[in-house]
Amino acid sequence: MNSTLTGAVAIYLTQVRAELSDLPPGELEDVLQDVTDHLTEVAGEFDAEPTLSDLQVRLGTPRQYADELRTAAGYPARTEPVSQDYLTSGWNALRWGLIAGTVGPFFVAVSIFAWSSDETAFFGLLGLGVLFVAAFLGVRALHGNDPRIVLDTPRGAQWATAVRGWIDQVPPNVRHELVTIGQPVWWVARGMIGAAGFFALFGAISVTVVGAIAGAAVSIWIGRRTQQDRRWLWYVVPLNVVAAVAVPAFLAAAYVGASFGFLDNYNHYRGSGPNYEPPTKGVVVNGTAVSNIYPFDAQGKQVTVRLYDQDGNPISMELQDCATNYGQESRDTTSNLFPQAVVVPDENGYSSPEDCKETTKAPFVPPPAPATRTAPTPVAPSATPTSGATLTVKPTR
Repeated sequence: MNSTLTGAVAIYLTQVRAELSDLPPGELEDVLQDVTDHLTEVAGEFDAEPTLSDLQVRLGTPRQYADELRTAAGYPARTEPVSQDYLTSGWNALRWGLIAGTVGPFFVAVSIFAWSSDETAFFGLLGLGVLFVAAFLGVRALHGNDPRIVLDTPRGAQWATAVRGWIDQVPPNVRHELVTIGQPVWWVARGMIGAAGFFALFGAISVTVVGAIAGAAVSIWIGRRTQQDRRWLWYVVPLNVVAAVAVPAFLAAAYVGASFGFLDNYNHYRGSGPNYEPPTKGVVVNGTAVSNIYPFDAQGKQVTVRLYDQDGNPISMELQDCATNYGQESRDTTSNLFPQAVVVPDENGYSSPEDCKETTKAPFVPPPAPATRTAPTPVAPSATPTSGATLTVKPTR
């Protein structure tokens, strides 16, 4: 059907299509093309856009018009009205498509603005699950009919008319450029942004570029496939909605400081962001907070020490042992005795109060100690104190 038809003319055409729905698909499209051309000519005879009543006075009801076409083309007359199952299939397919295009993207949007990585994963998977399940049910609801049967339903025809009205507000030359140039650009952009964003979010920076190129190729293939099989629209349109929501949300969140869960996870991994501020409490090395210290002697043996600053104040950190995590008694939760004990998770990555285990062993192998230099000649102590801070280390036995 011609997408340039609007208003009552488009509705009249969809009703004629429903009356001719029993014709073979290939022949039906040829007949409808002739009907489209005829309706365009008839609409041009009116001073203003015709109403359904105007068209019925001029051409008869859609049923009468379709019967005249059957007679002229030698097709048998339709003995039964348009099947209710036919209209029901169109409405069910449209309804599932609406769920896929609204509810699914809604939960994906919620995942973008979630406050934690767990919420991001939950709502993201929920949204994509709803999207694909609803799209699948929408395709199943077609029962093998042409996907455009959704336009034969009253609601589908009404919405199609509204959409065509919006499209008609765009100048014809701009519409042509959007289709011929904008569509391929969108295919490439959505594939690159989707794939690159996925790999970057989960820290696979090394394959981001390759992933973006692969994503663009897949997106172009899907776009071409959709042009050949309109059933893909039940999947592609909701995914386009997701892209239309996710990309501006990502940019907006980045602009205001990446304060949303989706970006917090990524920027926490990267240690960056437009408003990223290094920690100001505790021990900080190169902008990164230190949670534990593992001292080693010159022979590479792990030792236990207490740390103090230049004024003799203990350099303490928050304890991370089992008693701190699960203990009920009141106790000091900081210590300057290093290394501090940390909880050892089980094989599933969790721990519980009943079987909590802890360790002070370093989770890494220390690098070789640097070669020692010949000690300089001792210098007599001076009464004038030297400038600069000193760190006092007291080994414990």
